[in-house]
Amino acid sequence: MRKSVLLPAAAVAGGVVGLLVRRVYLANGFEAGTGLPIAGAPSLWAMAIVTVVVLGLLVALSCGKHKNYTQCYTGAFYSEHTVCIAGMLAGAVLLGVGGFLALANWFSSPSLGLMEKPLRRELSVTWLYLGIFCLLAAAGIYFVTQKMRRKEPILTAWAAMPTLAGCLWVVANYYDHWAEEPVLGQYAIPMLATGLSMLGCMMIGAMGFDKARVSTTLAFSLSGASVCIMALADGLNWANTAILLGMVFYQLSMASALIANDDRAPGLPACAAHCKQCHGCAPMGTLKKNKKKAKKKTNESGK
Repeated sequence: MRKSVLLPAAAVAGGVVGLLVRRVYLANGFEAGTGLPIAGAPSLWAMAIVTVVVLGLLVALSCGKHKNYTQCYTGAFYSEHTVCIAGMLAGAVLLGVGGFLALANWFSSPSLGLMEKPLRRELSVTWLYLGIFCLLAAAGIYFVTQKMRRKEPILTAWAAMPTLAGCLWVVANYYDHWAEEPVLGQYAIPMLATGLSMLGCMMIGAMGFDKARVSTTLAFSLSGASVCIMALADGLNWANTAILLGMVFYQLSMASALIANDDRAPGLPACAAHCKQCHGCAPMGTLKKNKKKAKKKTNESGK
């Protein structure tokens, strides 16, 4: 079996096992009257062991010698497989749905009635920002996927949108859920899922800049997707559930494409025809500098 299939399959299998163990833990790991965790509960140890083993396995499978994809996003994530492309687009659709639901949650929450602060509602304003950036992330994934399908360089600004959405996802849940919950076991897995997904999206976006790290990108993407599957056991609201599923599809598809390209024989990237005039994969703010360097090299070669 190809690594591009084996590693995402391992992440999904580990996530499903973790989801089942998590359900058992949530049902039996807390006292019925107080909701406090039962010290030394077998389900608690099982949850911890499964999580550590799954994450450790995915990190180990991600390590090894890899190609250098510095500033070549399309070369790293281009895929001709329909399933892979469909997974990226499914991630975009689910993130878009999550964004709409986050906006709906915020607008439907009761206003605090403060004239000087009209945005103050019972639900934190971070949900408004989360909804906006989830929609931008969905648009970014769609545009980037379409550019890669045409074998063209991407615009790095769009590639960075899922990272910003991930940051706001962490903040929104912290303010309205985790900060008020005294028992860590009730939100440890969702918190881990949002944190790893944010880092996974950050490493994926970094491929378009001068920060390409294949092993780290695979480790965070696969781990984030796996723990997102585990977090589905918590029965979160619809907005969080849609974002969790969107992160699963997006990160697994990108990881699969990266592994396939990494295993391919050395050669020019899919967007090689545009390398000389590539604007999209140059880090933002350095395009003029890159042009000057290219012009200088041309002049030197002419001499």
